[in-house]
Amino acid sequence: MKVALIKPPEVHPYWYKRRPVLGISYLSSYLTKNGIPNKIFDAYYFSWSEEKTIKAVVEYKPDLIGISSMTHEVVVAHRLASIFRKKMPHVPTVLGGCHITALPTETLEEFPYFTYGVYGEGEKTLLELVNYLEKGKKLKISSIKGFVYRNKQGKVLVNKARERLTSHELDTLPYPAFHFYYKNGARSLTGKDDTYVMMSSRGCPYSCVFCMQVLGRQVRRRTPEGIVAEIEYAIHHFGAHMIQFYDEIFLFNDALSFETLDLMIRKKLQERIRWFGLTRVNMVSKELIHRARRAGCYRLEMGIESGSNKILKRIRKEITVEQAKRAVRIIKNEGILTDVNYILGHPGETKDTLRKTVDLAVRLNTTTMAMGIMVPYPGTEVYKMVLSEREGYRLLSKDWSTYDKYGGRALEIKGLPIAELERWQRKAILYFYLKNFRFWELLKFAVGYRRVIISLLWPKLSER
Repeated sequence: MKVALIKPPEVHPYWYKRRPVLGISYLSSYLTKNGIPNKIFDAYYFSWSEEKTIKAVVEYKPDLIGISSMTHEVVVAHRLASIFRKKMPHVPTVLGGCHITALPTETLEEFPYFTYGVYGEGEKTLLELVNYLEKGKKLKISSIKGFVYRNKQGKVLVNKARERLTSHELDTLPYPAFHFYYKNGARSLTGKDDTYVMMSSRGCPYSCVFCMQVLGRQVRRRTPEGIVAEIEYAIHHFGAHMIQFYDEIFLFNDALSFETLDLMIRKKLQERIRWFGLTRVNMVSKELIHRARRAGCYRLEMGIESGSNKILKRIRKEITVEQAKRAVRIIKNEGILTDVNYILGHPGETKDTLRKTVDLAVRLNTTTMAMGIMVPYPGTEVYKMVLSEREGYRLLSKDWSTYDKYGGRALEIKGLPIAELERWQRKAILYFYLKNFRFWELLKFAVGYRRVIISLLWPKLSER
């Protein structure tokens, strides 16, 4: 049985730096380890159109099609599934990713051309589905954990949730199948912006109201030896010189993080690679960031989200503005580049709190700043608030393709219509650069992220 693993064409192609998708890359290597032929078709990474993606998959002649989809991609994913149904009527399509994880029943009810769904971590579930399809009645479809399907009457059934992979299992997973991306063989990551992506953990222990937590609140972390072994594999096999950690939090201020950094230093990895990843405002300490720099860290990303302590408390971020200022100062003092994320449109947001957020972004003057508008992603507390019209929220769209922080226009707040939120978003970006006299960088941003600029200035035009 051959499996095609698909990432749909990007709905909002704003960002020009593209990375391999870890989710389907892990699925691919896990299937391969278990003797299942498969191939990745990442339409976004390779800038494929829907037509090119369909042609490539049909020519592969798969026996099962797997599509990974975020919320804003699910409409496109379903359109692909409908076309595959017409061209290959006997080939089932299974959907995975954060959208169906948040809405397992509703997704299959809304989108009839998805035959099955996988919610949660998909490695074991997808393998069991393949075994079921190969062996037929010898296995029971109702026994596949983390699985969604329709019975003979067409009713959507959701099987019992699958237990999440343990730390040991994460350490022993085969490395992601990046040979589908880096086709030049050994030492293929030689470009300036070429980056090897990896995860050292899955899960986040926090409960921010805007985050879906697709990988759960239970944090499972790989060993320092396992992390370093993959870095060395990336160097020797692909010529990696830059690593991006995709963990929801990579740097914890704890013993395991220090052990990992110390091992990287002992192995002298800082002489061969640079790396970047996410940390958290309340995790930052002078000792941790100094050790990270010595281990090869050159860039860190954090979510500050708001310049109002009242809002930060309301969204359960568990940080303060004062901690944010201190964290940025510590990171800057080590000479590490800093990327910070903010959101406009939190529950309880007012013009005064919006102003505080914009002022904080300008004052911190970090390397980069992302200022998105709140999106009610399924599975989040904000999504529940919007559906029940709490906190003054009003839903503007039920079209999942509009669920995007830039130009998506999915919600607004009483007293802050979407046009007002978009004005503050434009103001934040302009003030960030102009008030810090970063005129050349503003020009580079405008060129590099011109689709973002178009969506902010002329949202109707960007939809064409």
